[in-house]
Amino acid sequence: MLQRILIYLGLITMVFIADNENLFAQPYVDISNFNTQVFQSSYKDSIKAKNKTTDYLLSVFFPKQFKNDNSFLLRLSAEKLHSEYRSDTTYSHNLYALSMPVGMQLVSKNKKWKSLFMVIPKISSDFKDNLRNDYQVGGTLLFTYVQSETLKLKAGLYYNKEYFGNYFVPLVGIDWKASSHLSLYGILPSNFRIEYRLGNKFFTGIGYKSFQRSYRLSAKLSNNFVRARETQIKLFTDYFVYKKILLFADVAHTIGYSIIQYRDKKTKSENNPIYSPFKNNFLFTVGLAYRLRLD
Repeated sequence: MLQRILIYLGLITMVFIADNENLFAQPYVDISNFNTQVFQSSYKDSIKAKNKTTDYLLSVFFPKQFKNDNSFLLRLSAEKLHSEYRSDTTYSHNLYALSMPVGMQLVSKNKKWKSLFMVIPKISSDFKDNLRNDYQVGGTLLFTYVQSETLKLKAGLYYNKEYFGNYFVPLVGIDWKASSHLSLYGILPSNFRIEYRLGNKFFTGIGYKSFQRSYRLSAKLSNNFVRARETQIKLFTDYFVYKKILLFADVAHTIGYSIIQYRDKKTKSENNPIYSPFKNNFLFTVGLAYRLRLD
C-alpha cells in the first residue's frame, strides 16, 4: 500500500512547477525527488553474516512566495528502510517514516537577512501497530546573511524528539559561487557539496552527508526502537536527461553507518540479528528528480 502511495505521489508531482525560482540560496531546488540507496556489508559477528540495507526515499516540495518575498514552505517526505540479515537463514524487516515539514521564510526589508522557521511532525516506526505511539515532532531555525549574490552565510539549530531522547544539532552553512563552474554549498554537520559544472546539463563533485534518526518497533518486538546513524563521503553526478528532469547517482563510502536496536536510551538489544553492528563499506544511490537550477 505504501509503495503505491509513493508511486502516485511521484507521478503527480513530476508535473508540479514552483511559483518562483528565487527562493533559495543553494543553486537548485528539487520539487520532487525519488531515490534508492543500497548498502551491503558484513556483520561484526563470528560467522561474518551479510547485511543488505535498501532505503527508498520520496520527497515533494510545495513553496509559495508572496509579494513581500516572504515564503510559505511545505514538504512531504516518505521513507521505506528494508534490512536483511543473511546467514544460513535470511531474516528481513521494514521500517517506515512519513514527515511533513511546514513553515515560513521571512526576508528583511533590505534583503540582507532571511529567517527560516520550520515545524516537523513525523511518524516513524515499523507500522505494525497503533501509529499514535509513533509520533515525533521537531523543528528547524535557520538564519541566512546575504553577503552578495555569490556568497551567503547560515547559522541555526535543528531539534527533534527522537525515541532515544531530545536531539539538538547546531547548524552552520555557506553557499558560495566561487566561479561560473565551481560552487560550494550546504549546512554542516548534515550535508555539504563541492560542485563542478560541466555545461548546462552535467554536474559532478564531492559531497559529505551525516544524519541520525529513530524508529519505534511494535509490541511484538517489545516496543524497542531502532537508531540509525549515517556518515558518508561521496562522489556524485547529476545529469538533466530532459529539460528539468534530472537523473543522479552517488558512489559513497561510509565513515560511520549503523542501524542498531535498543531496549532503552542506552541499552542495546541482543535479540534481533538484523539490527546489529556491521562494517563500513561502499554505498550506492540512484534517483530521479524534477529540479529547478537557480543559476
